[in-house]
Amino acid sequence: MCFMLHAASSKPLPSVAWNEEKPAFNATNAACEAEADLRHHLSLKFLKSIGSSTGCGCGFRHAMYQNGDWPEIWFRLDPDTRVQEFDAADLAREAANHEQLADYLEAQLRSHNIIELYGCWEGEWGEPTVHSEALTPATLREEEFVFKERVRYILSADPIMTE
Repeated sequence: MCFMLHAASSKPLPSVAWNEEKPAFNATNAACEAEADLRHHLSLKFLKSIGSSTGCGCGFRHAMYQNGDWPEIWFRLDPDTRVQEFDAADLAREAANHEQLADYLEAQLRSHNIIELYGCWEGEWGEPTVHSEALTPATLREEEFVFKERVRYILSADPIMTE
């Protein structure tokens, strides 16, 4: 099962094709079977599935929602644990995926007020949203930023307040 990241906007976002020979950031139309459930999480009209060098969202730093929290975040962010448990090449790929995502979204925010993001495990689109957070492209670039499963992110060029 894969971590899936989705974006929603008030105007269509451009597609970025998946390239098997040069795996990298990609943005494709959301799967039809997911669309109805994604509408419970994302309020804006146009949907995209956002992928990384893995083809899905697994190449982005992400944490599973467990017992009301995201315990993997602390595991991932501890410097000693990170060095022991994560391969340097994998960390570099994750950083590159976040950089490409931030570049894409930053460019889109020139013509969009906000873009919504939502991440969950493939097939679990119907699970409830547990939290909302504000983001900027700069936040996505931070090494400490980790996508939390089942969180709705509201992305803008400048920081905004959320519920």
